[in-house]
Amino acid sequence: MRILLSYFSRTGNTERLARAIGAALHARDHSLEWEVITPAVHYSWTREVARDFPRYASILLGLASPRWRQHHLETYCQVEEDIRPLRFPDVSGFDLLCIGGPKWAQISYPVARYLQTVRGIRGKRVGSFATFGGPPLKIFELELIEKPMARLLGRMGAQVVTSLGVSSGFHEATIMPLFRLVSRRKFGRPIEDFMLGSDYATSGIERFCNELLAARPAEAVPGSELRSIALSGETESLRLANEEVDRHAEVQ
Repeated sequence: MRILLSYFSRTGNTERLARAIGAALHARDHSLEWEVITPAVHYSWTREVARDFPRYASILLGLASPRWRQHHLETYCQVEEDIRPLRFPDVSGFDLLCIGGPKWAQISYPVARYLQTVRGIRGKRVGSFATFGGPPLKIFELELIEKPMARLLGRMGAQVVTSLGVSSGFHEATIMPLFRLVSRRKFGRPIEDFMLGSDYATSGIERFCNELLAARPAEAVPGSELRSIALSGETESLRLANEEVDRHAEVQ
């Protein structure tokens, strides 16, 4: 199959994850093309954070209240950022898409703009992947990136069939000591156990590729069913990712 792997990487961590996914797919004899999503202007991390800062209180409140978290995910106004012209502005010629970027408040701004810019995405099967600073916390990290990606792509007529989140072990706001403490307290393991090269990441990449390649062809799905399948895929993918986190957390 012909696969397009599109990614935005600010610090190089998401690029390394993208390359690992690409290597795993190439090893299975699939044809790969690459799209590097590049911002039109590179801003400092403080300016990027400031654009979403008013919504941080809503994110924190969602950690304590499942009802508010659902409200936040459904009403969040995604911030976007201008990107440079694409190598593949029309993706209709690809069988599968892999789209990834770092998790910011939710979807990173250049990736959000990419999803609104690229043509031919309707009816496509998509694997979404992301990196984040902390360990794979179900609510604070995984859910805040995977559900928005699935919902946005679902509204565009695409189907997210699998998701992957891996810790980068890096944060520009220098809050890694806090994340390392959370990793020890929550999982009883160092954050390195959830970074690229770990058993967690390796098995996650294998699962990601298996689910992506085994997914039902989107072309065979009636248009009236596409939205419901996208949402069910979101739920199933997040469930499997959570089970993977639990499985690795149990291995002390």
